[in-house]
Amino acid sequence: MIPVPEFIRPIAKKAIALPGRVVPYAFQIPLLSVVLNQAFREPLQQGELEFLEGSRIRIKVADLFVDWLIQVGKEGFTPIDRNLAEDVTIKGDSLDFIMLAARRADPDTLFFQRRIRVEGDTELGLGIKNTMDSMDWDDLPLPIRKLLQAISLVIARLQNG
Repeated sequence: MIPVPEFIRPIAKKAIALPGRVVPYAFQIPLLSVVLNQAFREPLQQGELEFLEGSRIRIKVADLFVDWLIQVGKEGFTPIDRNLAEDVTIKGDSLDFIMLAARRADPDTLFFQRRIRVEGDTELGLGIKNTMDSMDWDDLPLPIRKLLQAISLVIARLQNG
């Protein structure tokens, strides 16, 4: 692979963060709802996420300027008004979230090193982490797996050279 020139990295990082800065939340939430409900389809169908019902979960990806608030119900994940209060906040940088989702990093390591942080109801946060950890990568729909793999490679190259 051709190395990424040093001067390209800051430009690429800003470009990757552009949607979080300029795309209104109202346009982000329909896609967010579809992706989350597809990604967690199996655990939702098997009742593994019942402990989350009625909970509000804030997801913050600092370097992408992403701040989502989702509520979990019997129907699945529903993005809601992010001005409401959350029960738990899970936050970190894009590389860590992507590496977690793409199974390229150990979830316990990311959480214990505080690269992904949980604030608020830590018991709820731990339940979310354990659910993510127990998910079978092959249960994710193929397009989501391919997208996560591709993004993780790009972000890793930009972060590490």
